[in-house]
Amino acid sequence: MALLDQFRFEALPAKWQVAGRDWQERYFPEMGEVVDPARWSRHYPGTSPTRLEVILARPDGFAGFATKVVGASRETGDLSNRVWSADRLPDARFMTALKIIRAQASTELASIQQHRMVYEQLDSGSLSGADREIVEGMHDTDPTGRRLERLSFSKKRVCVEELRHHMQMAGVLTLDPTFDRPRWGRRWATETLEELFAMRPGDHVLDAFNIEFRSLMDSAVFMSLIDRVGKYQLEMQHHFLYGPMAVSMPWMRWLEESYHLAAGETLMKSIAASITLDGGNVAIESLQETVNMWYPRGLEMFGSELGGGLVKGVFKTLTNGEAQALYIEEVRGKLRDVNLAIVQARGRCGREEAERDLARIEGTGERVHGLGVEDLLYLPDRRFFRIRGLAEYGGYRLPGSDAAGVGYVYLPYDAHGRLLVRGGRPIDRAGYAEYLATVLPSRYMSGRHWAFVRSEFLFNDAWGDPEDVPG
Repeated sequence: MALLDQFRFEALPAKWQVAGRDWQERYFPEMGEVVDPARWSRHYPGTSPTRLEVILARPDGFAGFATKVVGASRETGDLSNRVWSADRLPDARFMTALKIIRAQASTELASIQQHRMVYEQLDSGSLSGADREIVEGMHDTDPTGRRLERLSFSKKRVCVEELRHHMQMAGVLTLDPTFDRPRWGRRWATETLEELFAMRPGDHVLDAFNIEFRSLMDSAVFMSLIDRVGKYQLEMQHHFLYGPMAVSMPWMRWLEESYHLAAGETLMKSIAASITLDGGNVAIESLQETVNMWYPRGLEMFGSELGGGLVKGVFKTLTNGEAQALYIEEVRGKLRDVNLAIVQARGRCGREEAERDLARIEGTGERVHGLGVEDLLYLPDRRFFRIRGLAEYGGYRLPGSDAAGVGYVYLPYDAHGRLLVRGGRPIDRAGYAEYLATVLPSRYMSGRHWAFVRSEFLFNDAWGDPEDVPG
């Protein structure tokens, strides 16, 4: 069966097409230049521009995609037991489905707002500091400027596909009219979409999508680490009880999200190689700090490590903890690929030789091509800089609460997983804030998200003092 024969294409209802176009013209006016066939073919010859439609897998093609997803079972590819009309979902499952769809749709709009913070500077030539050094290093390897032109266009292609992903979620909510049938007197589809279109940067559902992009390094690490969480969610949701959501996943996961991941990985390697070959005023620590900043937020996008049992087998294929563990190992491998790119750049060697050289650096601590372990990236410990989760502290309760929480937040673990102590006790909150300033980017520490973290978590007295909680 030909690829396109496995899908059907639908347009959004006219009202939501207009609302989406108004949002796009406000936040992403450059979209027209990306979907222009002539400009697209300059960068992606032999392929067609992104189709701005709702794209649903046909039932006879769905299983071929669903059997490949993480945690798949026989039931994952079987659509016979799905619910195809929202009004047939019991109240609790309706609200769970709506919560997941709302979060997914929010991330798509938010990421466009984030990406444009950088590509506007890239296009205008107004990059400064580390970004300027990185771009000049890239330009040295391609004086024609085509590499940087492709970088800008690639980021805009990602934005087009993110907008289509939002359209996909809007289609899930509006192509089935029963999703907007009053329940408890509320029209949930209309209210949800109106809320989403009104969200500004900083208002979005998931924490990672409220962090400003202030560097090319943010773009690269976000696509490689945060979009990778999206890949897991899209795969797991092939098992979604509400059928229109399940059949929305294959095109998003297999034909679009893969590009976002590849774009991030390629940019991370390019930045690392540029730093390694030229350096300038940029050190690998800058890229490591960016990883330190984004990775904890990616871990928490899976939800509490204690949860997910009620959605496994109903809306997803795995629990939160199961999916997070697989993600950790995958990210570990991707950082190793960046380290291989560093070794290849410095040693001017192929991958096979770089594999041997990297093993020597990591295994014996010796220097090879002038590189030591301090010149490479490492994966932060999963307990570092966490807001929620940490199953080992799952018994923590807020003062006055009669139910266990989601794991104590902000126990002062360092990036290598060591609990920072003073006088036999975990260091105080001010001490942890001082430590974080040494391992996170200064651009983050002066931003909106860090201010939110300080007020709502780190210095919020409701969380009490950090302590071990008996099992």
